[in-house]
Amino acid sequence: MKKRGFKSWVFNRIKTQRKFTTAAAIGMATAGLVLFLVQAGILYMIFAYAFAFSRPAALLAIIAIAGGMSVYSWTQATQDLRDRKHKAKCNDETTTLNIVPGNPQVWSWAFGSMDADQSIPEKIIGLTMLVPRLFCGAWFTWQHLEDIKNIDAATTLKVLKVLFRSDHSVCAQAISDELGDADLNKAVRDISLLDGVVFLTNEEISLTIAPRLHDDLEAWRASGQPGKDNDDLLR
Repeated sequence: MKKRGFKSWVFNRIKTQRKFTTAAAIGMATAGLVLFLVQAGILYMIFAYAFAFSRPAALLAIIAIAGGMSVYSWTQATQDLRDRKHKAKCNDETTTLNIVPGNPQVWSWAFGSMDADQSIPEKIIGLTMLVPRLFCGAWFTWQHLEDIKNIDAATTLKVLKVLFRSDHSVCAQAISDELGDADLNKAVRDISLLDGVVFLTNEEISLTIAPRLHDDLEAWRASGQPGKDNDDLLR
């Protein structure tokens, strides 16, 4: 079956990802700023009253608290939001593949709920750390913009063809076979920058496509936007 316009859709998906990532970074920064003003205002009133309406003491207390929370959040962010490394066997050799946390994962981390099994005290701490975590999430998301600009579109197209052709998850070896001499780690890291690609890491790392990507491709084709590109997905 022909998938008309598949190449155009892939290239458009990369451009759209840049827009999504930009919006996510700006959204986190804006939400962090608004919440900071609210949180700082509440703390100021509390400390000003506690210190007998001493403005300098209240401001120093707020700065100390905000500074400590920011340092702690940044330390956590450098651990939780950095590339995740996974081992994979390709051509009888073990290689390390880097996977970038997606925008949904960064949002979840920013709101203090990356782990579903968090205890109630952990969730409370996550709420109190919401402002610095949003700013840290915005920073890391913004850094991914440059990575998206440097995505190898041709290699990404090959990887997505493999994923769309398969009804099951695809292992790293199968992707490596399709890419030939191309850098497998670069290809996997590039594809991880696109929302909708799912990584399964229980045993051997493998990739699959989320249903929404299938829906997005069909919507693209139905809209008549494929243009002159008659790229064959099964080729």
